Amino acid sequence: MGSTYETLLVAADFDATVDALRHAGVTAVVVPLADERVAVVPKEGDWDTAPVRSIGANLSLRLGCPTLAMCVFDSDLVRCYVIRDGETVHTYISDAEMLVEAFEDEDGQFHPMIDNVVYPVDFKIPAGPIGDDPAAFAPFAAGPPDLDAVGAALRDEGVAPYMMAEVQHWAIIEALGLPPEALTTAYRHCDPADFPAAVVLD
Repeated sequence: MGSTYETLLVAADFDATVDALRHAGVTAVVVPLADERVAVVPKEGDWDTAPVRSIGANLSLRLGCPTLAMCVFDSDLVRCYVIRDGETVHTYISDAEMLVEAFEDEDGQFHPMIDNVVYPVDFKIPAGPIGDDPAAFAPFAAGPPDLDAVGAALRDEGVAPYMMAEVQHWAIIEALGLPPEALTTAYRHCDPADFPAAVVLD
């Protein structure tokens, strides 16, 4: 069975992030990564999933900062959502073909639908990622972003033909200049003792 987890990267002060999460009643392990870069590992609910997008939307409003909700599914897929002012402003999907569904419109035409976004009938499904624009991730870097390194990680460049999703996710976080450990683990597998500066909210 592959690795599945959801985590959140917050571009805000650590203490302010902890206070906002506590006020919202979120159960999570909160880890400082760098100056105004915070990892949030929220507790899972049904089906071992965590509501990282709604938590990220709430924090983006409360703290006035961007958040990055990240999901790895079954070692096969990475999804990232850049959130500002409570809204998703950029979506990254590591392999679009894995999420293609059919959507029938009022005229009986079938459109490809990817991650709940409906595309034109003649939309050519890309082989590989959607949203692999490194500039969208720049606000989350520690220090000046290395856009070439971030772009290479988003596109799986310079690696073996198949990379497990959690390995690619690790590479994306490293390219942002951040320690990946807290952002690449599930709450159910997280040992706060591994992160001495962490705050546990329950």
